[in-house]
Order: sequence, then structure tokens, then C-alpha cells
Amino acid sequence: MKSRDLYLSMVGIDDTVLAKAYKYTEEKKVLKFHKPLSFVACICLVLLASATAVAAIHHFWGRGMSGTLKSTDTQQQALTEQGQAIVYPELTDYSSYQVTDQGVTIAPEAVVVDDKFAYVSFKVTGLNISDKEEPGAEVDYYLGDDKASEASWLNGSSSFYDGIVSDDNGMGVYEDGTPLEQDGFIGHYIDENGDLEYVIQLQALDGVNNILGNTLHVDFSSLGIYGGKTEYKQLVKGKWDFELKLPTVSNGQTITVNKDVPNSNCTITTIDISPVSITVNYKVNKPVEKNEDSIGIPEFTGFVMKDGTRMPYVANGGTDGFTDETEQYAVCARAFDRVIDISEVKSLLLWPDDEGGKEKVEVDLTTE
Repeated sequence: MKSRDLYLSMVGIDDTVLAKAYKYTEEKKVLKFHKPLSFVACICLVLLASATAVAAIHHFWGRGMSGTLKSTDTQQQALTEQGQAIVYPELTDYSSYQVTDQGVTIAPEAVVVDDKFAYVSFKVTGLNISDKEEPGAEVDYYLGDDKASEASWLNGSSSFYDGIVSDDNGMGVYEDGTPLEQDGFIGHYIDENGDLEYVIQLQALDGVNNILGNTLHVDFSSLGIYGGKTEYKQLVKGKWDFELKLPTVSNGQTITVNKDVPNSNCTITTIDISPVSITVNYKVNKPVEKNEDSIGIPEFTGFVMKDGTRMPYVANGGTDGFTDETEQYAVCARAFDRVIDISEVKSLLLWPDDEGGKEKVEVDLTTE
């Protein structure tokens, strides 16, 4: 199996996929987010700004967020100090965020956002499972206060964090760097205190809503485990509802590119990029070949950095599609599986289309 096919086979795999898919037109594709067990190569680099030396609090995003959105200590300090992330246990009113029902307490741990994507983690205490059982949950989430409104819709997925991340060679390892167990159950869901962390990754709908400054509702209704054949078994039924005001800072920027994508019929006009996601905007110069599984536009996958480091598999779910009825303009939006220093990006790595079977191509962002 080629690395691209392996990567795509992992996208969308999740314990509990609760996605609400939106379409620009019938030619839009939604890629659900994948768990850290993605077996794709990424290299973690420092954020463009360092943490303030005089910070009174040492910010820590928690086990689940730190693994899902792989980040260094310096990056966590920077994003939190800049207002792009919130660490809930640091808040003076943290106890008001903790909800206990049926002996189980759930509380938000951290949130990291930009204008299009959000990562939210919750700590779950009191759910009694063994270290060989895979936990699951029934959960709903929406933006704003009107759940029935189109403006509340989100694309996303969620699962309990299993302690597995990608190493620099793109292979799955445990968060401490040790190799995965080869036989039997491989998930490390329970932390040293017996707690679990639940992580949700969300995407706003272009032209419909926005992440920044919005209110996110997250409602848990049951907790349980997965048995044979991924069958969900409810252990605890309850009501754990949360209303979270999202940050207003994205640290994003728009870069004019105006360069053709090799081996495609598309030109990259601009990119919108932040430390946690990218949106690539295309002009479609000639009709592209489409089928039921492919819309024919280039697909972002990674970066080449200014120091020569190649990061071929950074993308972690998102959407792509045409943005007008004439199909002359298209977009590819992807979250990252780790924090990126956008000031150190030299080039984009893309597949010429989303059908497969072709080599990745490079588009240099530097100006001559």
C-alpha cells in the first residue's frame, strides 16, 4: 500500500463519529478527522512566538490535547498567552465548569482554535473501565444558541484519547515514545490517575458560521465501551452539558501565492494559514476529471520548511470542494495534527488531485 493510500485509509476512522456534514455544492467532499493513530509523518516545530518569560502560570493543555494536537511546551505557552488557547483548570471559576452525574465528573480541559477549526478536550473522572476496554460516548455539539439553525452546524469527529501519537517517521507510538504493543489491545486510554480524556475536533462551515468568539455547546448523554465488532455498550446514562465561549484569536494570515500546481489544472491564488490549519484557495483553469469518489482538485498534505525539513503528512481532516456553480474556483481546508511555525514554511506539498496514484508535488511560497 502506498503511503498516500495508507494515510487516506486512516482519515475518518474514529470511535464515535458525530459529524454534521455541509456541502458547498454536490461536488464538495468532507473528510472526517482522524485519531492520532494515523501512521503519517509529521515533524513538530516551534511556534512563531515564544512564551512570555514573566508568565505567572505554566500552561499545560492536558494529556489528550497535547497528543491530539502535538505541541511543545513552548508552543503551549505561546498560544495560551496569545489568547488562541484556553486552559480551563487555570480559571478561577473552574469548579463551575465541572458537571457530575451518576458518579462521573466531566469538565473541559483545554480548547485551541483558529477561525475555521477548534480542538476541545474534556477530562472524565469516575468512569470505571479496565485498561483493556475501549471507552466511548454519546455526545452532541453545536455552535450558538439555536440548535435547529443552520448556523449551528459543524463538521467534526470525537473520541477518547488513546495515548497514541505519530513519531517523526510517521509510525504510531505511545506518547512516551515506546513502540506499540504487537498483540492484543493497544490503546492506553487511562492516565496515571485513572482518568480519561475526550477530544473533539471541529470545523466551521464556510459562509455559514465562524469559530472565533462563538459559543460552543457540548452535550454528553451516555458513556460506555466498545465491544466486539465496534458495538457500543452503554455503561452510564446521564446529562453533562457544557456551554463554552471560544477564543477570539486565530494567529492566522493570508498569503498571496498565484502559482500553478504541477500536474494539475489549478492555480493557488491565496492561502489562509494559522498554526493549526490551512485553507488553500484555487482558480480552476480547465475542467477537472471527477467521479463519485473524487472532485479532481489538488489536495494539501504537508510542508517543506525553510531549513529543508520535509513534513509530508500534516493534514488531519477537513473539507474541499468548488465554491461557485461554474466550478472555476475551489478550496481545500485542512486541520493540522500538530502546531506549525508558519513563519518557517517554505513550500506546500500537495497531491495533484484527490483520486490517488500520483506523486506529491511542491509549490514554493517564497517570492523571487
